[in-house]
Formats: sequence, structure tokens, C-alpha cells
Amino acid sequence: MKREGMFHYTQCGLDDVWLANGFHVEETEYGAGFRIEHATELHLVIAMSIVNGKRPLRGQEVRFLRTVMNLSQETLAKALGVDRATVHRWEKARDKPLAMMQDIAVRTTYAARAKGDDEFLVGVVKELQDADEAEHGEAFQAVFEASNNGWRAKAAA
Repeated sequence: MKREGMFHYTQCGLDDVWLANGFHVEETEYGAGFRIEHATELHLVIAMSIVNGKRPLRGQEVRFLRTVMNLSQETLAKALGVDRATVHRWEKARDKPLAMMQDIAVRTTYAARAKGDDEFLVGVVKELQDADEAEHGEAFQAVFEASNNGWRAKAAA
């Protein structure tokens, strides 16, 4: 998609970011280059736009948010209660939407970090885990005991 007079800012890692201004195209010895004014501030505005948006997060947005938070895949995974391979899979599937609970967890993680409130984040992640357990049922838990007749399930106390 072409947008007349705008700069398609794919270098941020997102497919759908266009800049109306705040960029300068410059000739270098290697060809045309560009310079973004106040790039860090721009990235924070893009991140908040993603977090507050209605469209489900895709892998490319997860990677962008993780990068803006300056987190490794491993650190983000720990914050979300998943393993690093899960975050890697989300990011690798650039255009695949996350499941609703994953989406909420990533958005909340960014929002809490942006406000500097990691304690809030821990509480929200716990609530999400509880909601997931309620939705999918509690994990299978049973107690078994040996008797003269063999093993049997022990009655709940």
C-alpha cells in the first residue's frame, strides 16, 4: 500500500506504521537513508497505540513491545509465566493473532512496565492464571494410597 508523501517505517519491525512527518531522507555514500526525529518517543507512542488498540496482538507487535520494554524473550516469558520457546513462537508467527489470554497478558505487562508498577503486574498475571484455570478447569489432582488390595484413589478430605 502506498501513501503519498508518507514514509513506510518498516524498520521498527511493524508492517503497518506510516509517518506523516518527523523523518528526513538523506543521501549517503550507500544510497538514500533516513533519520527519524525523537525515535525513542515515537516508539513509546507506537507501543501505547498497540496496547490500546482493538485488533488482536500479532507476533510482530509482541516483539516490538518486548523490544521497547528492553526485555529478552526469556525475561518476558518469566513475567508471563510461560517458557521462552512460547514467546519465540509468538514472535516467529509475525501475522498470527495471539489467543485472548496471551494478548491480555502481553498488553498488561507493557502497561504495567510503562507505569513502573511491576507489583501490579504480578497481581494481574495471577488473576489471568486463575481465570485460565477457571475456564479450563483446575489441574488434575488426586491422592492415591496403597492397600492390601492394591492401589486406590483416596477419598477427598
